[in-house]
Amino acid sequence: MKNFIKLKCFVCCVLLISCDEQKNSPYVFDPRNLLETSISLDEIADDILYIPLDNSYPISIVYNYYLISNSIYLSAKDIGVVIFNREGKLQKKVGAIGRGPGEYFRHTRFTVDDINGTIYIQDSDNRIKVYSKSGNFMRCLSFENYIGDIDLVKYFNSKLFLFNYLQFGNTKDNWIITDTLGHLIKTKERVIPVFLSNWGAQSGTYYFNNNLHYWNEYNDTVYKITPDLVQKTSFLLSHGDHRLPMGQFDPERGMPNTMLLLSVFETKNFFVLYYFFNKKRSLAVVEKKSEKSFLISGEANDGEGIPNNLDGGVRFLPSYYFAENNNEYMVGLLEPFTLKQHVSSESFNISTPKYPEKKKELEKLAARLKETDNPVLMLVRLKK
Repeated sequence: MKNFIKLKCFVCCVLLISCDEQKNSPYVFDPRNLLETSISLDEIADDILYIPLDNSYPISIVYNYYLISNSIYLSAKDIGVVIFNREGKLQKKVGAIGRGPGEYFRHTRFTVDDINGTIYIQDSDNRIKVYSKSGNFMRCLSFENYIGDIDLVKYFNSKLFLFNYLQFGNTKDNWIITDTLGHLIKTKERVIPVFLSNWGAQSGTYYFNNNLHYWNEYNDTVYKITPDLVQKTSFLLSHGDHRLPMGQFDPERGMPNTMLLLSVFETKNFFVLYYFFNKKRSLAVVEKKSEKSFLISGEANDGEGIPNNLDGGVRFLPSYYFAENNNEYMVGLLEPFTLKQHVSSESFNISTPKYPEKKKELEKLAARLKETDNPVLMLVRLKK
C-alpha cells in the first residue's frame, strides 16, 4: 500500500512538471493553422498620432526608420540617411551617398546609438561607416577579412552585433559582437547546417523588454539576446513544407506555398508578424497569454492592415515597435495619396469612430497634404 501511494505521488509530480513545462514552452507560430479573424484598432490601442515628414528631400522607397529620443532616423533610396525631429522637420542629412572618402555606397541597413546618437551605416564589402550625431564622418570599421557576409548590424548595450547571412555556405558564425571600434568581443557559432541557397532570405531585429531580438527565415527560432550576451528563445517558427528550402529551388513554383516573413516584432501582450503565404500578404496579431490569433488578409478593398476605428482613418499596417515613457507604440508608414483618397471616400464620411475630434484633425491633415508629399508616420499607442 505504501509503495502504491509513493508511486501515485511520483506520477502526480511527473504530470505536474510536464504540465508546467508545457505551460512555459515557447509559442510556435504556424501560418497553416490560422483562420482569418479580424480585430479593430480600438481593441488594442487608445491613441493615434500622425507625423508628416519634411519635403526637403523627396522620399521614394524607405529602407529603415527608428524613433530614438527626440529624433526620427530614416534611410531612403537616393537620399541616404536623414534625421527628422519628432514633428517631422528635417534636422540634418548624415554623410552622403558615393564611393569617396567618408561616403557610403550602400545604406539599406543602419543602426543608432540610443545614448549619444552615433550612426552606424552598413556599407558594402563588410564595412561599417560611423557618423556623429551631427552627421559628420568619424571612421570606417572594416570586416573585409572576416569569413562570411554581414547581413545586418545592430547597436545594443554599447556594443555592435553583426548578424550574418546563413544561406551562402561560408558563414561560420550566426553573429559576432564587437565594441564600437570594431574589436571582437564574442562570437556565436551557427547552429543550422551549412547549405547553399539561391534565395536571399529576409532577416531582422527588434528591441523589446531590454533585449535584442533576431530572426532569420532559415531559423526555426526567434532569438533574444540579453544585456549579458546570453542567447535565449523568444518564440518559434513551425517546421514544414511552408518554410524556405535550404537548397536550390524554383521561386515561381515554390513561392505560393512558402511563407516569406516581411517583418516580425513583439509587444508586452502580442506577437506581430507580417508575411506572404498562400499567394497573399497577411498580418497576424497573436495574444501572448491565450495564444489567440487575429489574422487580417491583405486582400481587403480598403487596403492592408487593422481596421482603424479610432479616427476612421486608413487601415493600420505596423512595421516597427518602440517603448517610451512607460508607453508602447506601433508605427507604420502612410502615403499622402492614400490618406487623401480615403478621407474623400464615402466610407470615411459616414464613419463614426471612437474619437470624433481626431477624425476632424485627420481631415485637416489630409487637406494640408499634397499627393506627392513625403510619407506620413502613423503612431498608435497601445493599451496598458
